[in-house]
Amino acid sequence: MSEIPIPANQVVTVMVAQTTFAVLTMPGRQFRVDFLDKAEARLKPGMSGEFALVSEHPLLLTYNSSLVSVYINSKPQNPQQLDVEIQERIEARLQGWRDFSTVLYPQTLRRNLLDGSGILLQAAPMSIAQDVIDTCAAQGVSTWATPPYGHPQDKQAFQLLLVGKGHVIARGFRFTQL
Repeated sequence: MSEIPIPANQVVTVMVAQTTFAVLTMPGRQFRVDFLDKAEARLKPGMSGEFALVSEHPLLLTYNSSLVSVYINSKPQNPQQLDVEIQERIEARLQGWRDFSTVLYPQTLRRNLLDGSGILLQAAPMSIAQDVIDTCAAQGVSTWATPPYGHPQDKQAFQLLLVGKGHVIARGFRFTQL
């Protein structure tokens, strides 16, 4: 990543938002930002907000973490309570940036909690999987997980560019002053 010429928390406005780049403006300056190996983008012209470029964020969990599937193999005493606790733990980890249903299927979760067997999470980030395993263990419910997979450690991690609530996830960003 090249040097970042926009200070963190500087209010910027998106003037142009294309699939491979954006143009951000701030008082007296304009920058073209090229997205290097972009994975996801939610930027629109006219968006305005504080600028940030970070390597740790709830939006990056599925990109920079190994993934794990978690299964239940014992019946909880209170499946409804466990369901609520699992969803609360996931929502706390995602901090409102994604819906918990991006890592679990609520109907499948409820059915499998009632049955005491089946999948709880499929291809979930390691930190979320651990939260679910810990929540189940606290209620005496047995689980098992697949070995971690995905995100090869030798690849450059993804980064997150934020403009208020707008964002771009990419392996890197190149800034050019216009």
